[in-house]
Amino acid sequence: MSQAREEKKKIILQAATEVLLEYGPYKTTLDDIAKRARMAKTSLYYYFKDKDEIIRAIIQNDMDQLLDSMTRAVDAAQGSEKKLYALVETRLQFISERTMRASKEVIYEFISLGGIFETLKEHYLQAQRTLVEKIFREGIQKGELKPIKNIETTSFVMIASMFGIDHMFAFYDQREHILKGIKDVLSIFFAGLRK
Repeated sequence: MSQAREEKKKIILQAATEVLLEYGPYKTTLDDIAKRARMAKTSLYYYFKDKDEIIRAIIQNDMDQLLDSMTRAVDAAQGSEKKLYALVETRLQFISERTMRASKEVIYEFISLGGIFETLKEHYLQAQRTLVEKIFREGIQKGELKPIKNIETTSFVMIASMFGIDHMFAFYDQREHILKGIKDVLSIFFAGLRK
């Protein structure tokens, strides 16, 4: 894909993100996106087949950024507990930044779009689970942690609990308090795993 085409796609996605956060995915039209991107609606079809494809592209870009940020945070931290906390903190900071730009009604609309990005969600769930598994495996290998009978399931439960925390973090104003509580829970969790 040419650089000019890629640049135009970025402009469309930025405009779409702004409009979607303002009006919500149900009220936003391709006309709204085209206007914000300062182009004709028919030109959008050269880059995306429909609004759902635009939403999927936005979500994919966000998830790629999130995964990259979490990986960098994990790699920069020392020790299993700090690595897992860095992953959780980075994830919640990312969610906080995204949700502060939208009303609660718009956030609920995005949550209700599950079918549009179900395959993306599964892909990123697996990628995050793999990252948590890596933290556990390294901790066990370095002698920081006791062996875990089923690392895959434990990692899955950890990620699934984060999805529940995402909701709390998106809708409640006491984010620092929630983050402190998460740190306490992780400390308790790791106290049981330490050698």
